[in-house]
Amino acid sequence: MIELRHLTYFRTVAETLHFGRAAELLHISQPPLTRQIAALERELGAQLFDRSKRAIQLTSAGKYFYRDTTEIFKALERAKRNAASSSTGQSGALKVGFMMSSAYNILPAVTRHYSAAYPEVDMRLSEYVPTPLATDIEDEKTDVGIMYRPEDCRRLDSHTIYAEPLLAVLPRGHRLAHKPDISAAELAEDAFISIPRPIAPVVYDLIQQHCQLHGFRPRIVLETNLQQTIVNLVGEGLGVALVPTSMQAMHLDTTVFKPLIGAPTVEVAVIWNRENTNPCIRTFAETAVEVWGKMQTG
Repeated sequence: MIELRHLTYFRTVAETLHFGRAAELLHISQPPLTRQIAALERELGAQLFDRSKRAIQLTSAGKYFYRDTTEIFKALERAKRNAASSSTGQSGALKVGFMMSSAYNILPAVTRHYSAAYPEVDMRLSEYVPTPLATDIEDEKTDVGIMYRPEDCRRLDSHTIYAEPLLAVLPRGHRLAHKPDISAAELAEDAFISIPRPIAPVVYDLIQQHCQLHGFRPRIVLETNLQQTIVNLVGEGLGVALVPTSMQAMHLDTTVFKPLIGAPTVEVAVIWNRENTNPCIRTFAETAVEVWGKMQTG
């Protein structure tokens, strides 16, 4: 059976055309080298070197074999580079899940920066709502997510990228639309549109706690899974809502966004399964933190 060492021996002799010098370069004695080349020729059923003259020469078969083994060694070097790159997150595949609200601020910048820095990583993006995203990350169906930091992180690692305050979104004709900022207490009599608790328990509970702190429980008349749908429904006059600040990037003519006095904040984090060994996760998380820092200073 031909082994890689046989190819290395052959190529060294082919490049020096001298068994003695080749043996020195290979750090072996000449007789074993000669025997290994003879064994290789028997395995191939072809003579690789013409030994009839004072200086050995490659035969026609030897020239073809040298050319073809060049491709083998190129492939080997490529495999070594790819393995090294993959182990450091320089290449590979990465499945990224994201909440739509992150598409209004950090996601575009992170994906552009990451793709430019790691062009050999095959990055696939999928939109999620928070709870299913956390579940898929736990099950390693998705490698990493940009999402609200979940309550239960027993199997997850996370790195907070930023915390954004909630703000009120009102129909443009709302009685409070003219005010520069509002207190949640001023919305006690309004109908609310909300994300369901099973979809985003962290945000749902934050809204409930903030309203209760101001003396009322919000009267929820509509629930929908997506923050952008909430904003659209508010614009249709169906209620008011408390949403993450990033949602004001929607710029709808039918809505106004108002800062909340004493607004609570929700953490947005990169999360991943701590048992997932994909090295691209680390480089993606580092990129997300770096990009957000630049966005804040730039």
